[in-house]
Amino acid sequence: MTREIIWKGNEHTNSNDRGGIVPVAIVNHISAGTMSSMDSWFRSPGNQVSSAHFGVAKDGRIHQYVKIERMAWANGITADRFPLVTAPIVKDLGINPNLYTVSIEHEGTDGDLTEEQFQASVWLHRYIRQYVRDKWGKDLPFDDYHVIGHFQIDPVRKPNCPGPKFPWSRLYKALKNEEDEDDMVIKADDWMWKQIYNILGAAYNQGKIEWQWCQKVLDRTLTPAEYTHVLAVINARAQGIDVDAENPAG
Repeated sequence: MTREIIWKGNEHTNSNDRGGIVPVAIVNHISAGTMSSMDSWFRSPGNQVSSAHFGVAKDGRIHQYVKIERMAWANGITADRFPLVTAPIVKDLGINPNLYTVSIEHEGTDGDLTEEQFQASVWLHRYIRQYVRDKWGKDLPFDDYHVIGHFQIDPVRKPNCPGPKFPWSRLYKALKNEEDEDDMVIKADDWMWKQIYNILGAAYNQGKIEWQWCQKVLDRTLTPAEYTHVLAVINARAQGIDVDAENPAG
C-alpha cells in the first residue's frame, strides 16, 4: 500500500545533529493526545523540551517533524536514571538514546491502535529501516532489541508509554512477516500496479528516480523491499538529500 509522509516540522521543532552516529533503533511512543495537539506542540516556539521524528494518526496519516538524519528530543534520560533502564540496547550503548534512535509517536492515550493506525505504523517501521539502509548502508533488525517502547528507556517518568494496550506481539509478527516477504514480487491487482506506476512515473518525470524502477513496475518484477526503498529515495530527494537509489539491499 502506498502511503504519504507529510512534513510538519518548522523552525521551532527541536532537534540536534547526531554527531556522526547512525540510528540503530526505533522507539515507539503514545502521544497522550490528538494528532492536532501533537502537530501544534512539536511546532510551537514555546516547546523547548521535546520533539519526535514521526507521528501516526488514528486514521493512518503519517506526519514527520524531524529528519531522520537529525536526533529528535524524545528519548533522553539523565545519568541518574540510567541504572533503571530496562532496554538492553540502551544499557549496552550507554549514551544518550536520542543519538541513535528514531521516534514514532502514536495518536491516542492507551496504545489501543486503530487498524488504519497499526498498518501505517508497520509501514513506517519498514520505511525507517529502508531509509537507514539507503542512507548509511546499515541494517536495523526488526527484533525486540532494536524496536522498543519508551517505557523501557524511562520507566520512572514514562511507565505506560506507548500504552498498556500497545500491540507488541502483533507488531513484531507483522514486521517479521514483512522481512520474509521482502524478496517476493509484489502481489497486486492491475489497478494497484497502475497506481504504483503513476507514483513512480511522476517521480521519474521530476528527476527523483531512474527509469529502471518504472520498468520494474511495467515488468511486474518489483519486490516490496524495492518499493519501500524507492519510496524512501523519493522522499529523501524531495528534501534535498542525496541517497543511493541503486541498491535496495543496502
